[in-house]
Amino acid sequence: MKSTRGYCVSKRQRGISLLTTLIMMVMVMLLGLSAMQLSKSQLSLSSNLQFQEAAFNQAEAAIVSAERWLSTGTNYQDTGFNSSRGTAGMYPDSSITTMYPLTMSWDETNSIVGSDVNQRYLIGQIAVDKKLESSGAGLGGRMTSGCNQVNTYRIIARGTSSRGATKFVQVIYSVLNC
Repeated sequence: MKSTRGYCVSKRQRGISLLTTLIMMVMVMLLGLSAMQLSKSQLSLSSNLQFQEAAFNQAEAAIVSAERWLSTGTNYQDTGFNSSRGTAGMYPDSSITTMYPLTMSWDETNSIVGSDVNQRYLIGQIAVDKKLESSGAGLGGRMTSGCNQVNTYRIIARGTSSRGATKFVQVIYSVLNC
């Protein structure tokens, strides 16, 4: 009788260990699936950050293109800044302040392409022939000499990445005007 009872007890124990092993395997599988899902979302997040960084770099490159254009020759005196409506991409500051970069179309009618098709910028003239305060020995350590007149501009640039991320950068830039 004892052996029969012992047999029944051992058979019952084997069933519980099978059930416990099955539960443990399901838990390990769920842990593995959640780790895979976490890894996939981390990869997606890092990819998105890379595309945003690429868009920011494109916007900064457009700023450099605009600054380079303004500082070359007499471009800072272009007549496009004087007309009430402006030339595509060049505006008097009163016109540029009414534009909203986030919702405008950014096309050939209102902006300029930088060195890449993913770069666009527009320039608004803020001030013309403004005199700089001269420095002296007490202010900056040395006297200024020569030109002290500047034209000041607001440059707004938009950069886009290959996946459609968009970044905007705005700077104030001054060019010596003499």
